[in-house]
Amino acid sequence: MSNPGDDFKLEEWERWMQDWLLDPYTTKLDESQFRLDLFDTTEAYIVEATIEDFIMREVTLTKKEQTLTIEITPMEESPTRTRSVNFPFSLKYNPVRLYPRKGHFEIHILKALDAKPVPSVIRFQGHL
Repeated sequence: MSNPGDDFKLEEWERWMQDWLLDPYTTKLDESQFRLDLFDTTEAYIVEATIEDFIMREVTLTKKEQTLTIEITPMEESPTRTRSVNFPFSLKYNPVRLYPRKGHFEIHILKALDAKPVPSVIRFQGHL
């Protein structure tokens, strides 16, 4: 049995970040769904979602293996907007925190791993 976090490799993370930043499909989704920016700090990987062109009613974050899916339901009756981010490591033991701000929200994927798997779905309801 492997320990949580054994699948993380710094070289893969750096290559993944570079690929993410240079991917033209990412830019297309930024324009059609909502913009995502990625940051790496000493304590967390941060995904920042910008939602300036609509008012959000609900956000649902779903972790499944290496994928974080962000689903935003706008206040007006337009379709739900969805983006998925595939990380180069499993998210099973990484706690996830959602910090809503005006015009955007931050998702912190903590680097300090829990000993047991953490919840895979987080919901936030409110106006931003």
